[in-house]
Amino acid sequence: DRVVAESLSQQRLSAVLIGGFSLGALLLAAMGLFGVVAGSMTRRRHEIAVRLAPGADHSRVVRLVVGEGARLILLGLLLGVPGIYLSAQALRGLLVGVSPFDPLTLAAVAGGLALVALVACYVPARRVAAIEPAGLLRQE
Repeated sequence: DRVVAESLSQQRLSAVLIGGFSLGALLLAAMGLFGVVAGSMTRRRHEIAVRLAPGADHSRVVRLVVGEGARLILLGLLLGVPGIYLSAQALRGLLVGVSPFDPLTLAAVAGGLALVALVACYVPARRVAAIEPAGLLRQE
C-alpha cells in the first residue's frame, strides 16, 4: 500500500501543480478579457448612450455586446483546437485513464472556458447598459 502511494505521489504532485497553474492562467485570462471589454465599453459609451437614448431596451445592448464577445470566444476556441493536438504528446504522460482527445473532456474544457469568457464579457456590458444616456450625452 505504501509502495503504491509513493509511486503515485509524483503524479499527484504534478496534477496539483498543473491544476493550480491552470486555474491561475484561467483567472488571469478572465481578468484580461474583462479589462479589454471594459476598456472597449468605456470607449463606446457615447455610441451606447445614443442607442439607449431613443428608448432601446437595455437587455438588447447587453445582448449586442455579449454577442460580439461570443463571436470572438468562438473564434478563439476554433483557433485553440490545433493547440490541443500540438500539446497532446506532452499531456499524454500526465493523463491517467483519459485520452487527451477524449470528446467529453474537450467539450467540458471548451465549455468551461467559454462560460468564464462570457461572464467576463457580460459584467462590463451590464455595467455600461445601466448608464443614464441623457447625462452622458450632455457631458460630451
